[in-house]
Amino acid sequence: MLHVHVPRGIQRTVAFSLAALVLFIPANVFPILSMSRLGHKNESTIMEGVVELWTSGTQGIAILVLLCSIVIPLAKIFGLFYLCVTWKTHSSKQNSLLLGYIELIGRWSMLDVFLVSILVALIKLGAIATVQPEIGIVAFAAVVVLTMLASANFDPRLLWQQETKTT
Repeated sequence: MLHVHVPRGIQRTVAFSLAALVLFIPANVFPILSMSRLGHKNESTIMEGVVELWTSGTQGIAILVLLCSIVIPLAKIFGLFYLCVTWKTHSSKQNSLLLGYIELIGRWSMLDVFLVSILVALIKLGAIATVQPEIGIVAFAAVVVLTMLASANFDPRLLWQQETKTT
C-alpha cells in the first residue's frame, strides 16, 4: 500500500468548515479594530470598513477587502462543504477542479489579518492616535485557520479513488 487516507478526513473537513462558518458570523458582526484619535474612539467592522473605503474614493481597495474578507472565505467554506457532500457522486475531474480553485482562493483569505497587523504596527502615534485589534479580527483569524485545516484534512486522492471504483 502506497498511501493511507487521512482517517475520517471528510468528517474532519466538515467539522472544521462548520466551525469556520459559525465563527464567520462574529468575525463580521464584531469590530475588527478600534482607532482612538484625539480622545475619540471609533470601532469598525469589516463591512463598515468596506463602505468607508468605497465612499472615500478607494473603490479598488474596497472591492479587494470585500473579496478577501467576505466572498472568498464564504466561497471556500461552501466549496469544502460541497466537496464533502458530492465526492462520491460527482465527477472526479469536476471536484478536483473545484478543489484547485479552493486552494487558489484560500491564499487570499489571510490578507485582512496581515493588513490589520501592519496597520496596528504602523500607527502607534502615542497620544495622537492608537489602533488596536478587536475581537472580530480574532474570530476572522480563526475562520482563516479553520478553513486551512479543513482544506488540509480533505484528501484529494479520495476523488480519484472513487473514479477508479466506478470505471
